[in-house]
Amino acid sequence: MESFKQLDIWVKQCQRGDRKAFEAIFRLYQPRLRYYVRRLDHSSANADDLLQDIWMKVIKKIGTLKDVRAFTAWLYRIARNEVMSMARIKDPFVGLSDEYLDLYAQVDEPVFDDEDATRVHQALNKLKTHQREILTLSFLEQMPYKQIAELLGIKVGTVRSRVFYAKQSLCKELENSYE
Repeated sequence: MESFKQLDIWVKQCQRGDRKAFEAIFRLYQPRLRYYVRRLDHSSANADDLLQDIWMKVIKKIGTLKDVRAFTAWLYRIARNEVMSMARIKDPFVGLSDEYLDLYAQVDEPVFDDEDATRVHQALNKLKTHQREILTLSFLEQMPYKQIAELLGIKVGTVRSRVFYAKQSLCKELENSYE
């Protein structure tokens, strides 16, 4: 991935209407964004339409982005809102208090090998939407918990606990795939 400094330059150029800068950003984020949208929507048939709508919103609203360093979280927030606004996903997640969640979020976490990549992706498809989303943002997009919290409109402690429980569910799915 390009350095953050280069991304900042492209975003600033894009805000001034530079088409080549937008194309560079598009090439950088399109594959990752496609993966994220597919994980949320769970239907590859809608992905291209959603991505087109997302990029159109980015073009229209990039001038409103005040902190260019927040571009990645801003982009994923647009993507998430677009997917959710299509009413294709019903997120049945029920929130719990932070004190309760923090008790369980400190347990040792499982480790996955590269050999399990295919099984992990298959298992991800079996998880609930909010679990796929949190794991995709945390591990595949490598977003810091603070950015994920901002994107999802939740507290950092809640991100930690959701990651923990999503990993637990993923482990169960992986165990089932070995049986």
